[in-house]
Amino acid sequence: MKNMNKALVVLACSVSFLCGCSSQVAKKGDQSVTELYQRNVMALSWMQNAAEYRALCYQAYNGAYDHIKDSLKQKTDKPRAIILDLDETVIDNIAAEATINSVAKDGMEFNDDWLAWESMASADAMPGAAEFLKKVDKLGVQIFYVSNRSCMNVDFTNKNLKSLKFPMKNTIKCKDNTSNKKARFDKILEKYNVVAFLGDNATDFPINIYGVSGVDRNKIVDKNSSQFGVKYFVLPNPVYGEWYSQIDPNLLKQSKKKMVELVDKSVKTDTALKEAISK
Repeated sequence: MKNMNKALVVLACSVSFLCGCSSQVAKKGDQSVTELYQRNVMALSWMQNAAEYRALCYQAYNGAYDHIKDSLKQKTDKPRAIILDLDETVIDNIAAEATINSVAKDGMEFNDDWLAWESMASADAMPGAAEFLKKVDKLGVQIFYVSNRSCMNVDFTNKNLKSLKFPMKNTIKCKDNTSNKKARFDKILEKYNVVAFLGDNATDFPINIYGVSGVDRNKIVDKNSSQFGVKYFVLPNPVYGEWYSQIDPNLLKQSKKKMVELVDKSVKTDTALKEAISK
């Protein structure tokens, strides 16, 4: 258990401040870091405890399955397939997140090492994920896991997915030289008719949003609005993701104190209501 806890401690930066970010160390007495993690508690608790979280997962999988099943009625020259992300799309890392949150809150030190968590191969399945994937597999539709987990640890990820009884007919398209999934998407699209994409991050969809920051991310999603819930299905994840760049493109490079200030500033309030309350 001691070694397990140590392994969990080292993944904090990668998960909570975007996977793959530069090293950030929480030092004892750094109240800004403690405050950031304390604010994360509600999001973590929601994902672990809220019936609404589970309902949103079921909603995404049910909608995706209905669309995939309907696609069988249409003629195609290529075999059908779906593309989906792994983390917080079909596998649940929130228990690890909660552990790290507790460690950081107490002012303990951590280093970024997401690989430590991957190597444990113990992530759980999200509600309804295994059932959804098994049903898609029975339809004869190919399933491609396109993940930004490192190819260095792909054997551990395969082990984890097999333990969850996920269909594993195709190899995982893991991260090699870039987090941009476009090349991996394109390679699959050459041979397959991809009828659905699932993910928790906008970059899990073929909408050319990789590397885009700020309000332009919202504009790209708006431009593709007709596809969400139709061909693109989003799973809920309020804990981490590239949406941080919409607060500030350089948020993760700021001091912890500045990060807190920027996060506070990003929350829009109603001026009229504020004035009414203060009277």
